Amino acid sequence: METDEKGVLLQRASYLILRHLRDEITAPEQEELQAWIAASAENQRFFDQFKDEQQLLQKLQQLGSFDTDAAWEAFTSRHLPPAKVRTMPWKWVAAAAVVLIAGVYFWNQQKPAIEQTVVSELVNDVKPGTSKAILTLGDGSVVTLDSAGNKVIGQGIRQAGGQLEYGEQAAVSFNTLTTPKGGQFQITLADGTKIWLNAASSLRYPTAFAGGTRKVEVTGEAYFEVAKNAAMPFIVQINAQTAVEVLGTSFNINAYTNEASIKTTLIEGAVRLTVNEQSRTLSPGQQAQVNSQGEIRLVEKADLDEALAWKHEIFYFRNADLQAVMRQLERWYDVEISYSGKIPPRRFQGEIQRNLNLSDVLEGLKNTEINFSIEGRKIIVKP
Repeated sequence: METDEKGVLLQRASYLILRHLRDEITAPEQEELQAWIAASAENQRFFDQFKDEQQLLQKLQQLGSFDTDAAWEAFTSRHLPPAKVRTMPWKWVAAAAVVLIAGVYFWNQQKPAIEQTVVSELVNDVKPGTSKAILTLGDGSVVTLDSAGNKVIGQGIRQAGGQLEYGEQAAVSFNTLTTPKGGQFQITLADGTKIWLNAASSLRYPTAFAGGTRKVEVTGEAYFEVAKNAAMPFIVQINAQTAVEVLGTSFNINAYTNEASIKTTLIEGAVRLTVNEQSRTLSPGQQAQVNSQGEIRLVEKADLDEALAWKHEIFYFRNADLQAVMRQLERWYDVEISYSGKIPPRRFQGEIQRNLNLSDVLEGLKNTEINFSIEGRKIIVKP
């Protein structure tokens, strides 16, 4: 069964389970649900976690803290008809919705006919990343930033929690904001442009903009909401050959050096991507991919959920291979990945909150023929 088809079936099953829990399910729907449950042991296990409130609460504890009402709204907007959304259901049914939308549901496109038991050696655990970064000022001095900070760093520079804000500056100097593995941070530049940095990323920028352009340099991944100023274009330099020019727009850049391509995804507005002598102008919803040879490939309908998932605190995998999944975990949990033995090729699709402990994420992969163990800050992957 194709991954997309299986995902649609699970969404339908989730809808039927909620109808069942709320005593609103019709006879034909009940038959449909029973047929889905009977189709596989995996489906039966998925359904069993909703049998009683205590089991549901235990599952919620594994997933972390969530806004139940908000989660219910997000679920119903996607899965339930508007007429059924007007009345808030029982709290524990809303909790079921949280589990349904926030749990880890990965599907294997090459799953063998006979399901094998997977043993996860997750004795140790690793906490998820947090808001933290290193700010290097123009004079070379270094300031450590974290989510608890609330201070004035220098003239016109203020930290408020996981955000850094620049006001008017008397003199122009260049600062660099660097997020380590396991860290992310938000910054507002002097012109009002807002930038979110993902883990293992950096942003070099002037404390104030002068001249005819606003130019910054980025590595890793960042999301931009650029303040409009038609007289002063905003330029993001990715490397010596690649730059993005905008006037006022929202877009995401993924430029990790260990990924196959640099991806620029436009949300709104317009940007022009330049690689050496080539250039492409993007429209909202498009994505430009630049490979190691400097060739540009334009994706007309980009997966915006995938591109922006990190900003919304979600891991989002769409037909991702194991190595791509592990690279994201490596950056967010600040761990090393080690492969042992011959790992079977597998593709994953699903989403999970990034605020979970590492062991919870790895448990979500256990339905494949892959085992994991955590040793200190190392994940060992083996068949």
